[in-house]
Amino acid sequence: MAKRKPYKIRYLIHCNGKGRMIDMLSTDHSDKYGEVQREFAATAGGEWLDCEMEKLHADQVVHGVSYTWGLAGPDGAWYMLIATPDTTAIQIRKAKAQLRSDRDVVKMSLLRIKAWI
Repeated sequence: MAKRKPYKIRYLIHCNGKGRMIDMLSTDHSDKYGEVQREFAATAGGEWLDCEMEKLHADQVVHGVSYTWGLAGPDGAWYMLIATPDTTAIQIRKAKAQLRSDRDVVKMSLLRIKAWI
C-alpha cells in the first residue's frame, strides 16, 4: 500500500477576539497542535485551554464569509459564521439569509475575530 502524501490543513486559531490563520500538515502529531495553541495563547493574552481551532474548508464560504457546521440532529445542522475584522454587516446578513435558504439550519452563531495577530 502506498504511503499517502501529507497535505495542508488550514485552521483559524482564536482566543479573546483575536485570531490567526495557520496551516498544519495532515501528518502533524497532536503535540504540535498543543504547541501551536500554547504559543498563540501567550501572544493573545489568554490561557491555552481558552483557545480554539476551527478547521476551514475552501468550499465553506458564502458571500465572502467562512463558516463551519455540524449535524444538530435529524432536523438539520448548526452553522457558525466567522466574521473577520474586514467582514461587513451586509456580508453577515446575506450569508445568514443564504444558509437559511439553502440548508436546514437548526442553530446559527457568529464568531467575531476583532484583530489578527
